[in-house]
Amino acid sequence: MPSKTLARIHQHIDDHFPEHVERCRAFLRQPSVSASGEGVVETAALVRGFIEELGGTVEYGGAPSHPIVFGRLGAGGGRPLIVYGMYDVQPVDDRKWSFPPFGAEFMEHPRHGRCIVSRGAVNSKGVLAGVFNALRSIVQVDALPIDLIFTIEGEEEIGSPHFEPFIRAHRDELHGIGVADFDFFEDMKHNVTLHLGLKGIVYLELKCRGGKKGGPSEPQHSSASAWISSPVWRLVHALSTLTDARERITIDGFYDNVAPISRADSRLLKKLALSFNEEDFLREIKALCFKYRIGGVELLKKGLYSPIINIDGVQAGYTGKGTKTILPRVATAKVDIRFGPNMEPEEVIEKFRSHLIRHGFDDIDVTVRESYTWSKTGVEEPLVRKLIQAYRAHGREPQVWPMATWTAPYFVFSRILRMPVVAGGLGFGNRPHSPDEYMTVEGLRDFEKWVTTFFYMLAA
Repeated sequence: MPSKTLARIHQHIDDHFPEHVERCRAFLRQPSVSASGEGVVETAALVRGFIEELGGTVEYGGAPSHPIVFGRLGAGGGRPLIVYGMYDVQPVDDRKWSFPPFGAEFMEHPRHGRCIVSRGAVNSKGVLAGVFNALRSIVQVDALPIDLIFTIEGEEEIGSPHFEPFIRAHRDELHGIGVADFDFFEDMKHNVTLHLGLKGIVYLELKCRGGKKGGPSEPQHSSASAWISSPVWRLVHALSTLTDARERITIDGFYDNVAPISRADSRLLKKLALSFNEEDFLREIKALCFKYRIGGVELLKKGLYSPIINIDGVQAGYTGKGTKTILPRVATAKVDIRFGPNMEPEEVIEKFRSHLIRHGFDDIDVTVRESYTWSKTGVEEPLVRKLIQAYRAHGREPQVWPMATWTAPYFVFSRILRMPVVAGGLGFGNRPHSPDEYMTVEGLRDFEKWVTTFFYMLAA
């Protein structure tokens, strides 16, 4: 690795860092809410401009309303690295924020110093801005050491509905050393993590209406419940059949295809358990205790490999101030199911529907709102080794997690293109998907330097 060149690039980042911060803030101020479409096309144009400014070429794919930014950068002389990313963000509720959600204002955090508060600060527009800041410093000091292909989408927060078809349509163009998804992967104590696998997800909406199995065809006074069944109670009873009191899934055959943990993953879990601090983990996720009365390797196995069913929300009737006695005509629930190898979305959906029918809830409508499958990359992959080397070059020894509990559409690369996928980066942020989402300013500096180190590691 040309250490002198890399040192010059890191110095360039330091010298121009105030400008980098302002470019990041300007990007965060542009809304890009995929659920509503607010600002999405405008943000795609900004990402396009970032690539073209560096001398790259860009075309759009996917839906015109939520473009996939498909870009190429470099001389075209070697095997490229594919960079996956997202420029869309979750919706906001202005009333719950201490700062304007798209104001990208500074905040002094008592523990983490100067921070930028904004929707997308940590998930993941702040990260994306940092990648392009790093690339800008590279090309201003040196030539880009590797070729890059960008696949930056604007629908990740709504399930990436156009991403898989796009990847399949362009699979002949997508060859390289692997795929990188950059992010802030430091925790509050500056430990860094590396995840080699992601669960799949199915997101369902359940709707129970009044009809032949009970319930009014329009809202009634609650006294009518003496004669007429409640769709709300019916939905609650249906939900209660999905798990037992310890939240173990009770759908027949649901665990049949759960893959056994491999020897390689077992070795990683044993090593991870030595550094996994359960109290710090609970503090990070704002919880008092685990739902399992186990610890160490067994706790990690449960958390990382067991399928889960989570109720995201239930809505029915009157929930405003004061009292309003009403028998609702409809009740809805949103449910997500997460699963690992070797289960598939079609299997999960079929078993879920069959379970409701078998228990007499065939009148409950089930709509699939989002689904994609799991991803896995081996720790022995050269791309993984390069990522670990980049961390070590910055004095960090990463915790290697064989699986993660969160989801992203990595499967399009690992299972369709059969390429290794890594996710990593220095830097810290918190409160993704929540009010007052923030990233640390110094974390952005560390992240940009680490990205340049990783690129030069790959070139070496």
